[in-house]
Amino acid sequence: MASRRKSNLWRYWGYGVLAVLLLSLGSNAFGPGIYLALVGLLILYVLFQAPVYCGAVNRVRASGVEFCRNNSTGLILGCHLRQHKWQKFGNEWWSLSWREKTRGLWTGASAKLATVSGVIGTVTGLIGVFK
Repeated sequence: MASRRKSNLWRYWGYGVLAVLLLSLGSNAFGPGIYLALVGLLILYVLFQAPVYCGAVNRVRASGVEFCRNNSTGLILGCHLRQHKWQKFGNEWWSLSWREKTRGLWTGASAKLATVSGVIGTVTGLIGVFK
């Protein structure tokens, strides 16, 4: 019997929301409520579902901080390791500098794409709401 799996394309549904936001910016196709809903969906996708690296702190040494390179979903959640799941909100997150906190946003191409699309989508949605 064949197994039923979700398509790998389904993992990137948030970028479709970003495309709708960008394409609708030129014309007033939607009202403010639709723009707010699309921005909310995009932010939820980027924070909790976008395929990225974990980026949780593994070790803090004199030479710098080492981050986890396991696959993860979303910029906020960690990888399969229990300690990494909510570590970004723990003591390590509050004790690090802003440079080290935001370093996980730029760990790889997928994290860069998720970060940039979240920022662009939020700005686009806010422009659509106030237009």
